[in-house]
Amino acid sequence: MIKFFLKKNFCDIWDNLFYLILNNIIPVAVIAAFWITLKSMPEQSALVSTFVSSAFFCILQWILFAWGANARKIADFNAPSWNLFFKSLKATFLPGTGLGLLISFLYVVTIISVPYYLNVYSSGNIIGILFVALICWFMLITACALQWFIPLYFLQEENTFFKCLKKSFIIFFDNGMFSFGMLVHNLALLILTILTFGLIPGLNGITLSCMNALRLRLYKYDWLEENPEYYNDKDKRKEVPWDSLIAEDKECLGSRKLSSFLFPWK
Repeated sequence: MIKFFLKKNFCDIWDNLFYLILNNIIPVAVIAAFWITLKSMPEQSALVSTFVSSAFFCILQWILFAWGANARKIADFNAPSWNLFFKSLKATFLPGTGLGLLISFLYVVTIISVPYYLNVYSSGNIIGILFVALICWFMLITACALQWFIPLYFLQEENTFFKCLKKSFIIFFDNGMFSFGMLVHNLALLILTILTFGLIPGLNGITLSCMNALRLRLYKYDWLEENPEYYNDKDKRKEVPWDSLIAEDKECLGSRKLSSFLFPWK
């Protein structure tokens, strides 16, 4: 399943590269505006910086949420469209803003609590480093879980904001290594994104990556529903027949050779 995911995700990014680059200009513009705003505010207070940062996270997540509708289409072997993106802006304002506020809260908690407990530790109290470790573990787990938030919203349309939040952590704890592996994979994509000035694969490409990964992973739960005798058996739960579950997707993707990427007209 992992090998197929990497292949499909690469193919989806490549096949929609021009559209991704154009769409990635929007989050890049938001990040640039945020940076310019902070730099143009001399001696801004911590409160003002927090407000500007919160507004930035909300706008950015709102845009990524709107892109999520197209990410779902691409993951389902369909073509994206600008019309769908602009239509989704209205529908995703509340969940996008909500996720942005949640990330803002976690960001503020981190930048305040970590330096505080490091100072406690530097003053000779070992409890400080223990709290720093707890905060770092919590943030790591939260980062792994929140990768699934936007995909859950679009792959399971009945999900509300809080259902997405709850299911994100459920998926993480049931697929810990997979979620951590995806975080490492997405960090690698983020490094590539920085090197290409936010355009390839960009934040939208990373969102597509999460969409592809969860779409395939959810086949596991469909299989468990059809085979309830495996559900509560930890050993049998590992016997997921991935080859048969993703057979249709393999057929839809087809055989893609390197020459087909370099010379698509052949």
